[in-house]
Amino acid sequence: MTDLRKPDTRIYYLWNLEIVLLTLFLGAGTLFFVDVAWALTVSGAVLLLGLPYTYLRFRAWGFELRDDHLYLEHGVLKKVRSMVPHVRIQHVDTQRGPVARILGISNVVVYTAGSRGRDVIIPGLLREDAGDMQEKLRDVAIESGSSDAV
Repeated sequence: MTDLRKPDTRIYYLWNLEIVLLTLFLGAGTLFFVDVAWALTVSGAVLLLGLPYTYLRFRAWGFELRDDHLYLEHGVLKKVRSMVPHVRIQHVDTQRGPVARILGISNVVVYTAGSRGRDVIIPGLLREDAGDMQEKLRDVAIESGSSDAV
């Protein structure tokens, strides 16, 4: 088995920023409703658990476009290994929020036939790589669709 491709490291910084924002939000809410000691405790706990979690989350991510399917691995507490057959791919989008645009990264979203809200997301690709991945997935879906109807 080959090494899986990893998301760009900038996604790690985006995930850390999300933890910091969550810490500020929960700390401010706790400060407003309880007191300073609880706000510091809650903020410290979120940072103490959240920042190592984002590191483990980043390390757990990997994906590979194989001959007949897209393979993904991710998850810290619950390991997930997904195989998306090319023939099941309906369409592919790229998504970029405001901070992701600043960082120059995108997510690729793969919509599959028969999935209800279980679409596949490949996070943290450079903008150019996301466009290339979108085109490759579109091409393999068209190829497999013409040779193997669903």
